[in-house]
Parts: sequence; structure tokens; C-alpha cells
Amino acid sequence: MKYLQEHSLRIRLSNEAHVRPYTHLDSPVRASHLAILNKELSLEQEHAHLNKLCERYQVRPPAEKNKHFSENFGLFTLTWERHTEFSTYTFFRQDEEQEPFSRPVIREVPDSWLEGIGAKIMVAQHIVLLPNSRAVPQWQELNRYFVADSIVGGRIMNDTAQAWTDFRVHQDGFSRVLIQDLGLQENQIGRVVQELLEMESYRILALMGFPLAENVNPTLTKLDQRLTGLTRKIVSMNGFEEDQTLLKELASLEAEIEKVNSETAYRFGATRAYHAIVDRRIKDLNEQETEGMQTLSSFLERRFLPAMRTCESISDRIEQLSRRVARASQILSARVNFALEAQNRSLLHSMNRRAQYQLRLQETVEGLSIAVISYYVLALIEFLLQAIAAAGYEINSRLILGFFIFPIILSVWFGVRRMRRTLIKNPDKLED
Repeated sequence: MKYLQEHSLRIRLSNEAHVRPYTHLDSPVRASHLAILNKELSLEQEHAHLNKLCERYQVRPPAEKNKHFSENFGLFTLTWERHTEFSTYTFFRQDEEQEPFSRPVIREVPDSWLEGIGAKIMVAQHIVLLPNSRAVPQWQELNRYFVADSIVGGRIMNDTAQAWTDFRVHQDGFSRVLIQDLGLQENQIGRVVQELLEMESYRILALMGFPLAENVNPTLTKLDQRLTGLTRKIVSMNGFEEDQTLLKELASLEAEIEKVNSETAYRFGATRAYHAIVDRRIKDLNEQETEGMQTLSSFLERRFLPAMRTCESISDRIEQLSRRVARASQILSARVNFALEAQNRSLLHSMNRRAQYQLRLQETVEGLSIAVISYYVLALIEFLLQAIAAAGYEINSRLILGFFIFPIILSVWFGVRRMRRTLIKNPDKLED
């Protein structure tokens, strides 16, 4: 490497794979997870708030501009991550409570600090991972932690763990996930907890596009009806002025569709990306069906996927409307352009006829001009001859004038023709 030049981004891109490592955890584990929308919070503001907690517990604060932070605060371990439009705060504690979810980890965090986060919560979840030494919870016990008719779960991570949830928000404002360790390796515990947390976070964030899809659907229906009506008019209308009016209406409709597209494109794009991450997390869990219980993946397939398909359908509908109005505008523009070309041909033909009339008129005027100029030249010669006769010279002025008539007419005629040819060859001289 001594003689090779290194790109300025090489180290940063290489280290990107290690920016957000899985938190190292040992069984048993309790965790409380928060996901907030950070649109109104800058990175500096989040750092300043984290620094307050670090000062309180005398913990090393996050490095400047870092978007990931993990540190042990004694009563809990905090992992913070900042993403494009949301940030997550996950509080871990590696101990066991006799009754799961009876004392969540977040109770160890100062209330004043939590209130100062400064953003709205999108996801709040408790996770409890029970040790391998503990008996697997049965239905009666699970019913104490979850809504009985909503419990879903199954074996995960190649039968090394089992997870249950009900995808419901409980009275404390948190959803719940219970994990039973059935033989997880040390490097798997942090991974399975992180993937279950991310599955819930990205599921909720993906669903943010669903209300938007429902709200925009009536607008798209109205725009679709307008476009259908305008398309029918394209076939029935023949007048040039009517075509121009219709083209203006199509341009207005196209602008409205583009406005809807610009207002929804980011959210629907984010929904697709988050949906893909949820699918990836489900596959990574490698879930196995448990007899008598609906799996996480089958629950999401029935409840989550229809919402995602709705968002995808609305997004596709906007794109189709945009393409349809563009095609209609192209067809009508072609017809308007054809009508304009026909008008231009008619106008050119009319101008050509006028030019011919002007040429004939010009030739007539030239003939008259030659006669007039010749007449005045002969008149000047006559005045000259009269002056000579008045001086005492005897001359026959009529004979001389008769002799000059034809030469003068020919000279004037040649002069006028030469001038016209010169002006035709050099039209710029007209401007001079």
C-alpha cells in the first residue's frame, strides 16, 4: 500500500459494516425499546440530550457526529441509534424477574430525562428473554402476559428459542415480546433480541404509509374520472380552439397528479424499504410452526401484508395516472400541432399568392416607372435644346428628341432591371 493512493472514502465505507453491531447480551435479558420520529430533532440535539444522561451517571458521552452509541449506565445499558427519519433508544438489563413485564427496565431511567427526549413515540416495546433453566411458559401463564385470543408465536433460530407476542399495545403504552431460551449461543442472544425489536419498529414505520394511502385514494378516484372524461372528449372534439382548451385542462390535471405524486412518493418509497426489512427479519428468525398457535409470519401475512399491498397499489395507481395523462397530452398535442401545421401551410399558400400578385404589380409599376423616367429625361433634354436654340444656334429640337427616345427608354429599362437584380442578390443593401 506504500505506493498506492487511498480513496478518501475507503476507511469510512469499510467501517460502515461495524457501525451498528449487535449488543452483546447474556441470558436472561429484559429490555425496553423506544422508536421516535427525529424529523424535528437534529443530531446535535439528540447528542446534547444523551450527554445529560451521561453526565448524571458519569459515563463517557457519544463521540461527535456518531449515530450509534452503546454504554453501561449501571442500572441499565443504553443503545441509541439514529436513522434517516427515526431514532431508537433501547434499555437493557441482564437479570431475571419472577413475573415477566412486572418491572420493565425503563422504570430505572429518570422520568425527567425521558420526558425531555423531545419527539413523539412511534414504537414502545418490552422484551423479556427467559433463561434456559426456566420452564417453558404454558398457555395459562401466557394468558397473564398477553391478550388470549391474539397470542402468536413459534420456535425461532433453528429451534434454539421460542417467542410469543400479541402485537397489541398494553395499558402501560408498550407492546410485549416474550422469548424462551432453548439453547441460544452467546452470540445469538443479542441478535435475536435486536431482530425482534427491529421487526416491530420497521413494521410500525412501514404502516405509516397506510393512512396516507387511504386518504389519497378518493382524490385519485376523482382524478381518474376527470382523466377518463377528458380522454373521451379527445375523440369527439374536432375544433382547434376546443383542442387547445382541452390541452390546458389536461395540463392542469397533470399538475394535480404530479402534486399528489410529490406528496406521497417519499412515504411510499420508505414503506417499500421498511417492508423489505421486515421480510428480511422474519426470514432471519427462521421461524418454525408450533402446534395450535399462529406463527409471527402467518399473522403478518394476514394483517400486515394487505396494508402493504394497499400502499403499493396506490403508488402504482399514481404512476399509471401519470403515464395515462402524459399519453393523452401527447396525443392531443400531436393533433394540435397537426392543425397548426395545416394552418401554417394555408398561410404560406396565401402568402405565396400575395407575393405573386405583388410581383405582377411590381412589374406593372416598373413599366410605368420606365415610361415616367424616360418622359422626364426627354423633358430635360428638350429644355437643354431650347436653351441652345435661345443662344442663337439653329437646331431641329424635335428631330433630336425623336432620335433619343428609343436609346433613353432602353437605357432606363436596363438600369431598372440591373438595380432590381442587384437588390435581389444583395437584400442587405435594403437595410443600408
